[in-house]
Amino acid sequence: MNFEDKYEPPVLVGEGSFGKVYRLKEKKGSGFAALKVMDKKEVWEKEKTILSCADHPLFPKFIEAGEEDGKYYILMEYIFGENLADVLERRKGFAQAEAMRMALTVADGIGWLQTKDEPVIFRDLKAENIVLTPEGEVRLVDFGSACGLYDGDRAVTGTRGCSAPEQFEGKAGLSSDVYAFGRLFHFMITGINPASKGGEDKFLPLQQFDGGLSYSLELLIEDCTIEDAAERLPDMYCVTERMVKIASCSPREYKKMEKEALLAIKNREQRGVTYEKNIRR
Repeated sequence: MNFEDKYEPPVLVGEGSFGKVYRLKEKKGSGFAALKVMDKKEVWEKEKTILSCADHPLFPKFIEAGEEDGKYYILMEYIFGENLADVLERRKGFAQAEAMRMALTVADGIGWLQTKDEPVIFRDLKAENIVLTPEGEVRLVDFGSACGLYDGDRAVTGTRGCSAPEQFEGKAGLSSDVYAFGRLFHFMITGINPASKGGEDKFLPLQQFDGGLSYSLELLIEDCTIEDAAERLPDMYCVTERMVKIASCSPREYKKMEKEALLAIKNREQRGVTYEKNIRR
């Protein structure tokens, strides 16, 4: 784990339960890299395996991984920007169109993970794990909680207020990330952090924040965040499909969609589809 020949001395930029993250600057050139150092081999192996295959614009690019003196490291692209949670705290939410643009990128990336030969569940999708770059791009970092859908490891993990309730019973599935996405999308629009003190009590319909916000998006968020996983949207493909439909319809189609969404919200008790595949029993 000796990078002294290529990089200047590392600068600590983050620390969590799974390891420490350093920023490295090239001695020759203007490039930067992120170095994540971990103590636990099993955590390192899982994160290395997933990140090395995560070829999607949402995720940092993998460079290399290795072990030295009992420490395990992953070298990856360093992403400049600001924590999305801090941005939202300051701005009190984004305009609907801007929030939808960013949320679509997140949905597409998480959906990409779910379509791998062995689907991956992120298990800790939240604004604190997203970087908003100066160019306005959203990038998702920290794969410490991610695992394969069929992994035997179902340790309790996640963030209260953001993660699906079944995760705290070790029963995470594809729809668990759907739930977290719904909470994140709501945060992007309203500026109310579901993980903050009192955030859960303020997880209210979008129209209570702004009467001009979309009923179609409200219905989507509701369908993502149903507490019972068997009734929730089953995967991120369904979420992305709904979002693209909302974003690309004509004004006439949108008006019709809004009426149908409002009716569906009012008749919530009469709706309900069970998706038995959501939870790995």
